Amino acid sequence: MSKRRIIAILLMVLLLAGLVYLSKVRTTKKITRSAAEIHAEEGMPVTTSVVTVGSIEDSIPVTGELKAFNSVILSSKIMGKIDSVSVREGDYVSAGQVVIRLDQTDALAAYRQASAALETARARLSQAITAREVTVVSSNAAIEQAKAALAAAEANYEKIKKGARTQERMVAENAVATAKANMDNAQANLRRMKQLFAEGAIAQAQLDVAQTQYDVALAQYNSAKENLSLVIEGARGEDIRAAQAAVDQAREALRTAKANAAQIALRDEDINSARAGVSQAQAALTTAEEQLRNTYIRSTVSGFVAQRMAEPGENAAPGIALMSIVDVRSLYFEASVSETVIARIKPGQIVSVKVDAYPDKTFTGKVEKINPAAKSSVRSFGVRIRIPNSTAELKPGMFARGTIITTNKKGVLLVPQSAIEYRGGENLVFTVDGTKAVMHKIKKGLSNPDVAEILPPTDIKDGDEVITSGKEYLQDGMKIRRRGRI
Repeated sequence: MSKRRIIAILLMVLLLAGLVYLSKVRTTKKITRSAAEIHAEEGMPVTTSVVTVGSIEDSIPVTGELKAFNSVILSSKIMGKIDSVSVREGDYVSAGQVVIRLDQTDALAAYRQASAALETARARLSQAITAREVTVVSSNAAIEQAKAALAAAEANYEKIKKGARTQERMVAENAVATAKANMDNAQANLRRMKQLFAEGAIAQAQLDVAQTQYDVALAQYNSAKENLSLVIEGARGEDIRAAQAAVDQAREALRTAKANAAQIALRDEDINSARAGVSQAQAALTTAEEQLRNTYIRSTVSGFVAQRMAEPGENAAPGIALMSIVDVRSLYFEASVSETVIARIKPGQIVSVKVDAYPDKTFTGKVEKINPAAKSSVRSFGVRIRIPNSTAELKPGMFARGTIITTNKKGVLLVPQSAIEYRGGENLVFTVDGTKAVMHKIKKGLSNPDVAEILPPTDIKDGDEVITSGKEYLQDGMKIRRRGRI
């Protein structure tokens, strides 16, 4: 076939295809209707929902990082070498549990030395108390003895100084009379015996006995007279002076005994000194005990070991972090809230909290504290929200989203947020009346992402059907057709 013929056939095919296309286009233009014509004829396609009566909460969204209320960094109070570390990251520890122990060699030696020093000081105090008691007893006895001796010396002195009493003089005179009578009787008997001896009536021996009796009677008589003379004359000067000297000596002995009682004060000083020694030794022992206790590093909170920074053999020093412990049973996050809503937040308000780790679970917290001063740079206030965490599901450092529930209203008209159309500065809601849309101007009350409260007065009622989609171009009274209900 020639080249020219082939070209002619192709041109004919193209011509026929063009004619077919033009025919289809003309047919389509004749049967196509505009959207406005279709909506006017069949109605605007819409979806609907129902007005309900229920409860709605006013809330404020907040975000923040979870933190632990109780978290501690443990360090040593003294210098020392670490002897053992009993826990690792993730281990649970109780408050007061020993987690690190330092070498105790020096602390134990100091404790034993302080204990011995205290026992010695207590023994010295006991000795001082005993010495005082002995001194008190001996001093009191010496004083009483000296008082008795002085009383006796003074009584003797008064007796000697006053001389014989009347009764003593009468006794002495009676003794003289008796002695004289005895002497006279012996003298008469001696004369009679001499007369009888001269007559040879008695022997010489009998005369000698009579002579002896007379001599004895004479001596007794003379003695009685001398004694009477002494009684009448009174005490001699030297006797009075001797008695006075005895009194003076007794008084000096009493003064000396009282002076010796001053040793009690010295014993009291010894006791005070010994007590001071006991106090000093007790203080030294207390310090040694504290040093020994400081070799045990205990957790001050119950929680989990977050970080272990110490190993056996390393040196510990005050201020050097050894371990971090976190109590996860009660957490909080401090949200930053704008000053425009801070007046709506009060302590005790309930907060719903969600974290990314548990997307299907909601935790409940409570507003605990509102910072009284705003951050000047952003004009926002810090709000601390406590979250109980008894199951330890939440962990410090997690990012949290919270909703602070500020108000809860019950028995109010609620419509879906999607049913509200905002036009020209007004909120509109379209209800369904058969196949027509009825426009209502409303005032919104509380709202959340799902529903909004319709404030009275309004002619919208519980159970009314409202348009949720397809409302953008609706006008009052426009024909509608339902595509479904949500």
